[in-house]
Amino acid sequence: MGVNAMKEAAAKQLMTATLSLLAHTSERNVERLLSLLERFAPHEHHKEVARSMKRAWKEDRPFGRLIKRLLYELNPRAREHLIIDLVVNNNWGTGRARREACEREGIRPPFTFLISPSMRCNLHCVGCYAGEYTQADDLPIEVIDRVLSEGKEMGIYFVTVLGGEPFIRRDMWDIYAKHNDVFFQVYTNGTLLTPENVARLAELGNVTPVISIEGWEAETDARRGPGTYAKIMQAFDRLREAGVFFGFSSMVTRHNVEVICSDEFNDMLLEKGCFFGWHFLYMPIGRDPDLSLMPTPEQRNYLRVHGAARIRSTRPLFVMDFWNDAPHVGGCIAGGREYFHINSHGDVEPCIFTHFAVDNVKEKSLKEILRSSFFRAIRARQPYDSNLLLPCMLIDHPHVFRDIYAEIHPYPTHPGAESLIHELASGLDDYARRDRVIMDRAWQEDFVSKGFPVPEPPRGNGRHPREPEREGKPIHSHS
Repeated sequence: MGVNAMKEAAAKQLMTATLSLLAHTSERNVERLLSLLERFAPHEHHKEVARSMKRAWKEDRPFGRLIKRLLYELNPRAREHLIIDLVVNNNWGTGRARREACEREGIRPPFTFLISPSMRCNLHCVGCYAGEYTQADDLPIEVIDRVLSEGKEMGIYFVTVLGGEPFIRRDMWDIYAKHNDVFFQVYTNGTLLTPENVARLAELGNVTPVISIEGWEAETDARRGPGTYAKIMQAFDRLREAGVFFGFSSMVTRHNVEVICSDEFNDMLLEKGCFFGWHFLYMPIGRDPDLSLMPTPEQRNYLRVHGAARIRSTRPLFVMDFWNDAPHVGGCIAGGREYFHINSHGDVEPCIFTHFAVDNVKEKSLKEILRSSFFRAIRARQPYDSNLLLPCMLIDHPHVFRDIYAEIHPYPTHPGAESLIHELASGLDDYARRDRVIMDRAWQEDFVSKGFPVPEPPRGNGRHPREPEREGKPIHSHS
């Protein structure tokens, strides 16, 4: 065992032992834990994250209060898996596996991957991104098991599970238990979070449900069906009382931007026990794609100013915005740069919203897929612009995906996926033009003028000259 491997193993053992301190949580024990996180962090960027956590704790900032919530409100099982599986395993303890994958395979393993065991669902939500996938296929459980093992070999210990409704697949409980060193983030509509299922989540500790909610009862039930909001509230209460780590996910449309950003709505989520949340822009894909549901460029900027960044800076609730937080992760993370998606048929898509593929996990390994011409073509063009507030190749730079499509000829993973490059093309081009006017101004005023590093977009279709510099680095936390 090499020196780096020994240091990684020692850090993991020490962190595991230190968790016993938190059985009797005190200010002193928490500060000792944060000091150990900083001392044994394997890289300087990890140390800086640990230092920022320590400052937030000492200065009683919102993120420091979130740390306090995690330590006092979670049950011991959930707290242990959050720290060991997500922080140590997936961030700090996987440096050797990632380095070896780079050296042996010529690939840089992503931070995470997404997998949809089934597209079956008990709801029929308006604008569902997965609404046009076939409901007939479930990904075989042995394939899911193999893929998770392959991911761990490359140092991936954080996996997102979607659908469909993931809790329809009861055999996934065995997967969560078998791979108890992996931290699973499960996107769910919340209606199947029965007392029995919540008890299983509390016992496992390594599965965090992310419940979809579109605003208050009117907004949520309008999209998801009457009575859904009431079931979500019930699920929140059960999870909070069981000490489960959980969050929320909101699809932002033209009709709910102000509600999603409102203090009243986010205070309710905080009171119900949510620890984190995600904002996703409505994308014109899946069931009945509709450009008129997309937030206007003005609303998208409103979300940037009044949404995730403001919420996490004022409340112990860590909200992330998949588009507006792109500057913190260097732009688009698709195509295996930091993630990819495996659908229920086994097709491997570059991102959850790009329903095209060239490979299937039933036929190839993850390592082979990460080297595919499709993924390489995407990574070669990232970031697509020096303005990282325009990160997306589907709605911000639709010409980019059309160029890749013409070059690689990926197959659509469900009927109608090609509408992005045909019927919707002119509307997306118009949206991108209008959005650029607003986001270029925002980028200059709120980022460039304040010294934020401006990336150089890649030239040509070759390997991105900056890619080696990102080897082994996780998605950054910003506290």
